[in-house]
Amino acid sequence: MSPGSTARPEAASSGTSVCPIRTRPASLPQTTRTHPGDAQHPTEPSAGTIDRVVSILHSYRWRRRIIFSAVALGVAAPLIWLGFRYSNPGNPENANGPTVADYAVSKNVPFTHAQRRQVHDVLRKFIGTAVVRNDPGKAWTIVGPTLKEGLTHKDWKKGNIPVIPFPAANKGWGDWSFIQYSYTEAKKHTVGLEVYLFPKPHSGWSAMTADVEVVQNKSGPWLVDYWMPKRFHGPPSTARHSTKTSAKVKKLRAQHTAKKKAKAAAPNQSSSAEAATQDKPLARGAWWALPVGLLGAAVLIPLLIGAVILYRNRKAEREYFRSSAS
Repeated sequence: MSPGSTARPEAASSGTSVCPIRTRPASLPQTTRTHPGDAQHPTEPSAGTIDRVVSILHSYRWRRRIIFSAVALGVAAPLIWLGFRYSNPGNPENANGPTVADYAVSKNVPFTHAQRRQVHDVLRKFIGTAVVRNDPGKAWTIVGPTLKEGLTHKDWKKGNIPVIPFPAANKGWGDWSFIQYSYTEAKKHTVGLEVYLFPKPHSGWSAMTADVEVVQNKSGPWLVDYWMPKRFHGPPSTARHSTKTSAKVKKLRAQHTAKKKAKAAAPNQSSSAEAATQDKPLARGAWWALPVGLLGAAVLIPLLIGAVILYRNRKAEREYFRSSAS
């Protein structure tokens, strides 16, 4: 036996030498060696996944479910988009109507004592000249653009003015019963007043109430921009003014009403034109056709698909029974 070698154990029974049996461990980690030259291939879907997708596409029930889901999604998506696109309530305190060109917001303002004194003097001069027809040309400098519209200073001197004549007694000229409104709009202060006038004795007229509107541009003078008798007070027998004057009052009142309506309708010419015809208002509501059509399609399309599916099932069932019977 050479040095460095190990002695083999001997069998006790036979006296022969037995080599020991080398065994491999039960589980060894298996490693995969990769080399720099090897190509890295992407992970491919397993055959089971592909077979499942193919089986779903071959299944009649799954195809029907996919069709129903696609139709529902195709109908719901536009409706949801329309809801988010056009449902904007905004601030409830703000107006959400159409924008009017050159629109100025009016603001209520007080009618101060200094302004009342100025208006009192203007009204007194206006009644003493234009209303009682005592040299009406002097009132040209204290009337506003509404009363001057279409007239000249010469017309006012002749008395051809849009002011109803009234034989007012020199009593309380420039006073008013109450203030109807006071507001500013586009740097113009407008005040509405109700004036009460007494007639001259034995004039055949009764007491009269008139609506008056005075205006002031910025810091300029006060001007009488509107004058219209509203009602006469007293028994009808005391109001014996001539039929010609009554007709003139009605004519001027009709003219003033027409001017007011024309000014009010000027910013809304498009809306008034649509109101004149019966076809355009219907066109304004045509946008409802889109959501109504989509809702109708959401109901009718599933019913149509269900009817087709039911017909095919019945047809396949009849063919199956025929083939089985033969």
